[in-house]
Amino acid sequence: MFKKMEKSRVKKLDLPKNPTVLILGLPGPGLIGTMSLTYIIHALKMDLIGEIESSPTSIVFIDNGQIMGPVRIYKKDKIFAILSDIPIDFDNVTDFTESVIDFSKKNNIDSIMFISGIHVPERNVSNLKTYGLVTHEKLEKLLYENEIPKFLSGVISGPDATILTILKNSSIPALVLHTECNYFFPDPDAAMQTIKTLSHIIKREIDLTEFKKQIEYLRLQNRQLMEETLNVLQAQKEPSSAPPQIYK
Repeated sequence: MFKKMEKSRVKKLDLPKNPTVLILGLPGPGLIGTMSLTYIIHALKMDLIGEIESSPTSIVFIDNGQIMGPVRIYKKDKIFAILSDIPIDFDNVTDFTESVIDFSKKNNIDSIMFISGIHVPERNVSNLKTYGLVTHEKLEKLLYENEIPKFLSGVISGPDATILTILKNSSIPALVLHTECNYFFPDPDAAMQTIKTLSHIIKREIDLTEFKKQIEYLRLQNRQLMEETLNVLQAQKEPSSAPPQIYK
């Protein structure tokens, strides 16, 4: 399943004091996962250590003369990251998520953090909120310590729903973060809020100065990826008239 390196209900076990975590970022609503994790990888100077060979599409990227797949694995100390530069569609999401869990088990990951966005039409851009869900009661403490409100009621659909279902049934505890965002357009403001939240959780200071300078560029640069992502998100058998959002 993996290049260059080699499900049951969640058990009630304590997490170690200094856990090994894996952050998962994919194209989704507002491109929150992609933009957030791309910057975190850059800010923490994480090393590229491999890629998932069973990529969702037949596409490769060339960077500085190096051939790379669309789903790559990074590492820095006890933090792993899996970043996808292409949306994960309905046909591939199950195999993809199971590959992530398989990788996590082989690398002794203590918890998975999945970052995404949630549609909130009348959000306050100057005071965006990140909502949390956990698959393991011991991770509730992370929500409390970092003042992250729990996602109490609402609907999540599309590939994210499949990912959450598989994570819920995995033996590896997972923390899911959904930041209020614009569902239809790249939303760097929401991505920046996600970065702030994650930096507190993983206890790593991340300077956002460079990110703030690139906000308008990020909106323009990611328009095509946003269109491709929306095509995947809306390719449901029974599409709803509006994107999923948090109930008020």
